[in-house]
Amino acid sequence: MTTMLVAISGGHLAQLHMLAPRIAAGDDVVWMTDDTAQSRSLLDGQTVVHVPTRPPRDTIGVLRDTRIATRALSDHGVDRVVSSGAQIALSALIPALLRRVPFSYVESATRVTDLSTTGKLIDRIPNVRRYVQYPNRTSERWGYALSVFDGFQVEAVPDAPATGAGAGTVTTSIGRAVVTVGGNGEYGFRRLIESAVRALPADAEVLWQTGSTDVTGLAIDAKPTVPSAVLSAELERADVVIGHAGTGTALAALSAGRVPVLAARSVGHGEHVDAHQDDLAAFLAERGLAIVRPADEITAADLEEASRWRVTRRDDLEPVSI
Repeated sequence: MTTMLVAISGGHLAQLHMLAPRIAAGDDVVWMTDDTAQSRSLLDGQTVVHVPTRPPRDTIGVLRDTRIATRALSDHGVDRVVSSGAQIALSALIPALLRRVPFSYVESATRVTDLSTTGKLIDRIPNVRRYVQYPNRTSERWGYALSVFDGFQVEAVPDAPATGAGAGTVTTSIGRAVVTVGGNGEYGFRRLIESAVRALPADAEVLWQTGSTDVTGLAIDAKPTVPSAVLSAELERADVVIGHAGTGTALAALSAGRVPVLAARSVGHGEHVDAHQDDLAAFLAERGLAIVRPADEITAADLEEASRWRVTRRDDLEPVSI
């Protein structure tokens, strides 16, 4: 069987890449995504069909990309399509339905309490298998099969040797850090970057992945984008991870064994199109998978607390049929 996995770069692609071993076990896999540093790194060596990077809610772009999806379905003999969004899902859905190729849609784990714009459109279309990633969010039209957060568990890091003013005093040293705000197109997140500058030790070695954030006047070595493999390696080496409450950022940190310090973007500050990051942040905080703070209130104590925990993931998660 040949399965085409469809997702836009960022959190959507990160999620589908993590779910792929469970939903396409033993299949020949073709990926459909946009051509970015993340997708090139994450999907290196795999069969990939690229579409142009498009702005959100680009209806004309969605229709144009159906031609790319149509060719991919034909050229690769695709038997089924699975997508985690966003609007690229619609570009693949249209030719799949016309060719009667089974189509499954897995709503982003970012959507804890409601559906995304793409999900709301998918909800109205017949002959689509629909899934949410939270068991308590199922309905007559939406089922549950798996989640990217399955299997993560948190445990304390053994205490470091006592140092400092007196016997028994334990200090946490933040020597390496990653600060990442994802891509998010035209949406910067300067409040988070400024907060991280204040909270991190002056002598810490920091990877600053800043996306489209204007960092004028900040004494940091900003990198708008970082290849996925490089970011993963830096996350694993870091003592602490600070990021926006995006699914891709949260998953990358957790997969690297880190409990991240996260801040949700604010619509009022012009940092995102809606407030869905608040829902994800609350979910992760409730389960001890992240320390969540307002973007401009992150402290050194938050970083020290995060560094005292590590994350592991079970390796016995079963394949699922969707």
